[in-house]
Amino acid sequence: MKHYWPNVPGVGNVAVSRHAQARAEEDGINEHAFEQVLLHGVDTPDGQDTVWRQLNGVRIVIIVPTPFKGAKLVKTMFRVQEQARSK
Repeated sequence: MKHYWPNVPGVGNVAVSRHAQARAEEDGINEHAFEQVLLHGVDTPDGQDTVWRQLNGVRIVIIVPTPFKGAKLVKTMFRVQEQARSK
């Protein structure tokens, strides 16, 4: 999997952590699925320096690392399972 993505819309430069790459492998998330989420996913802010980006059941967590060196960091990624719905 590519570990650096320049000029991602809405985020800027993004690096992918080794932990996120390992989780992707565990959950069977291929590079194409990751790329779709990264480029076209829906953002949900979670605090000041964190955003979740989700699409098609895959969620990635993007943070601003400290110290910031020009790229945000994909901290982890995983598959999201739909919650039960009442009728």
